[in-house]
Amino acid sequence: MSGQPSLDPAGLLGLPERARLAERLTKRLLREQVGGGAGSTPESRLVDRAVVSAQVVGILRPETVSIPSYRDRDGTGGREISDIAVLHLRLNPRVTPSNRQRLVELVQRSMPRLVVIFLDGPDLPGELALALTHVSRTDPARQTSVVDATITVPVAELPNGALDINHRDRTDLWALYRDLVRIAATGGQPASAALGADEAVRLRHRLVALRAELDAVTRNAKRAKSQQSRIIFNTTAKTLRQQIATVRAGLYHSDSSQ
Repeated sequence: MSGQPSLDPAGLLGLPERARLAERLTKRLLREQVGGGAGSTPESRLVDRAVVSAQVVGILRPETVSIPSYRDRDGTGGREISDIAVLHLRLNPRVTPSNRQRLVELVQRSMPRLVVIFLDGPDLPGELALALTHVSRTDPARQTSVVDATITVPVAELPNGALDINHRDRTDLWALYRDLVRIAATGGQPASAALGADEAVRLRHRLVALRAELDAVTRNAKRAKSQQSRIIFNTTAKTLRQQIATVRAGLYHSDSSQ
């Protein structure tokens, strides 16, 4: 096989043997999960175009990873977490980044549980997708989720062992998942122990947006035909760099090179 080597999700998470699976998800099942019958919806057609293969490679339960379940009653139905699924999706490299992200969010919304998704494929870098979700209260069957925050990051930017659940918060399954989200958002180098998962995701998305804006402004400055225009663009770029530095300081540890 050409391209990047296939990821080892169970190994990256440090899953014990009893938590590991090798359960193939057929395209038909995945289509039905995210969008109804075969080829009948845009969602199921996206599955056909994007997915080469899908597999459940692990299930994190109290009895498989020795981490307690979580139950919170807050007067609105609460959140109950008794298991976390780990999926490995092998993708068609011709699918666009926007469609890959759409597929990820469809899978996250279509499951009534937290899910850890690993993505790769021929000539594709490995990625990790996580989402803070809760089971939809408007779904009578309670078989779908609402995504509160989602993040997808390259696995290569995470330090070795950063995702190992033996080194993450093992208070309960919700604490573990939130810690994984926090580590993913910060490239394994959180600014402080007080930085929470929600804030880490918010800062990460803000940083990505600011960097994209800075790239655009820098290109415009190079193309500007008048000195006045260049001054305006360069002033804007300076402001953006200051904002990026502020966000980085809130997201990453000072020793991080992210």
